[in-house]
Amino acid sequence: MERQKARAIFTNDAECDDMNSLKHLLMYANDIDIEGIVLSSSVFHYAGDPDAGIEPKRWAGGDWMFEDLDAYEKILPNLRAHDPAYPSTDELRAVTKTGNVKVLNDYSEDTEGSELVRAAILAENPRPVWLLAGGGTSTIAAALRSIEEDFKGAPEWDEVYRRVCRQARIFMIVTQDETYREYISQAWPDLPLLHCTELAGLGFWFNDELNPPDSLPLMSGDWLKPNLLDKGPLMARYNTWGDGKVYPGEEDRSQFGSNPELIGGAWWGKVPHERYDMISEGDSASFMHLIDVGLRSLEDPTWGGWGGRFMPDPENEFNPDAAYWRNAADEAGSGAVKPTAYQFSRWMGDWMQEFAGRCDWATCGDYGQCNHRPSVDVAEGLDLTVEPGEAVRLTALPSDPDGDTLSVRWFDYPEAGTLGRSVAVEQDGNACVVTVPGDAAAGQTVHLVCRVSDDVSHENGYMTTYARVILTVA
Repeated sequence: MERQKARAIFTNDAECDDMNSLKHLLMYANDIDIEGIVLSSSVFHYAGDPDAGIEPKRWAGGDWMFEDLDAYEKILPNLRAHDPAYPSTDELRAVTKTGNVKVLNDYSEDTEGSELVRAAILAENPRPVWLLAGGGTSTIAAALRSIEEDFKGAPEWDEVYRRVCRQARIFMIVTQDETYREYISQAWPDLPLLHCTELAGLGFWFNDELNPPDSLPLMSGDWLKPNLLDKGPLMARYNTWGDGKVYPGEEDRSQFGSNPELIGGAWWGKVPHERYDMISEGDSASFMHLIDVGLRSLEDPTWGGWGGRFMPDPENEFNPDAAYWRNAADEAGSGAVKPTAYQFSRWMGDWMQEFAGRCDWATCGDYGQCNHRPSVDVAEGLDLTVEPGEAVRLTALPSDPDGDTLSVRWFDYPEAGTLGRSVAVEQDGNACVVTVPGDAAAGQTVHLVCRVSDDVSHENGYMTTYARVILTVA
C-alpha cells in the first residue's frame, strides 16, 4: 500500500510541552515533508517590543530549536539506516525561521517566518500545505495578509483567493491568540481549519477518564525513561516532570522540571507526579494527523486518525460561514473514557509504542536490530459498493519487514461512517465477514478498520499499521 507524504509547516511557541512536540516531529521527518519550522508567539509567550514599551512574556528565544536540530544531526546516520528519507540537518536548518513573535495578535509585519508560509501557500504543488498552529496563528495571518495586500483588487484576485483556500489547511491547537477570529476567519472564510480543542489526554492530564488503559502506563516515568529519554541526544532533551531541566525565560510556577514544589501537585493542575512522568506534547496532534498509517485521515477529517476526528461546525465561535471543523466524539468501545477525548486518545497506545521503536533507531544504525512498521493490503480493495443485506468478506494481506509474527484485528468504526449504528464484525483468521443491514439506505457508509501489529513479538516498541475499508450502500 503506497503511503502519502503531506507537506507541513510547524509553527509553535516555546512552552516545554510544545518543545517536546518538535522532538517527536523530528523522529517522523521521514514521513512528512517539513517545509518549515517557525517560532511563533501565543497568549502564553511573546518576545516583546522595547520600542513600543512591551515587555517579553515567558520568552525562551529561538536557540532551543537549533539545539534540537544539532541533536538531530548526531542521530541522523542511525535514522537513515532505517529510512534514507530522513532530511539532512542543513535542509531543516534552512527552513527554521522566526515568525511574528514580538506582540500578541500582531500580524502587521512581514517576517522570515511569514514569508516562508506565504511562499509555501503560493508554490505550484499538487499537494496542499498544512499550517500547523501550535501557538497562535499570527504568523499565518501575516502571510495571508501579505497575499491579500498584493492581490486584492487585481483582476486575478478571485483566482488567487480560491487557490489559497485550495492549497492551504490550518490545524490549530486550541485558541492561543485572536488572529484567526479577527482576521483569518473573516477575510479567508473558505480556508479550511481543523480546531483541536480536545487534547486533554496528552495535554498535562492523564487519567482513566481521558485515556484508554493501554496508554496510561506510557505516560509514566518508569516507561518514558528507558524507552524515550535514554535513547540518544535528541530525546535526552525531552522535557519531563522533575528531570532537572530549567526552561529559559519561564516563570517559576511553570518550571516543571526544576521546581520541586510542583511535582507534588502544587501547580495549576493539582496533580502529583513522579520524576520523569510525561508533562505533555501540546502540539503533537497536528502532525499526527498527517502521518499516513493507513487510516486515510487526510481524505476526510470526519474519518479520524492519529490526530483525532473532526466534524464541521457552522455554529462555531468565529464565523458561521467559515470552513471550520472541531473535534468530534467517539462513543464505541470507549468504556469510561470521555467521548471527546477518546476520538484522539484511542490511538495513543499505538503511536506512543511506535515512538519508542523509532527512538531505538536513534541509537542503533543496524536495521536488523530494530523494529519497523508492518504493512497491510486488503485483497478486495479499500472502497467497495455493497447491497443492503449483503455479506461482505474482507481479507487482510499483512507483511512485516522484520519477519515478525503479526496480529490482525478487524473492527467497525461507526462514528466515521454514516449508517448511524454499529455492525457486527465476524473475524476469521486474517479475514472478516460483515453483513450490511437490510434497511441500509443508498449512499450510507460503513467504515471498517484492519489493525495489524507486531505487538505479539515486541513487549515494548511495537509498531502498528491499518487499512480502512469503506463500504458504500448502492
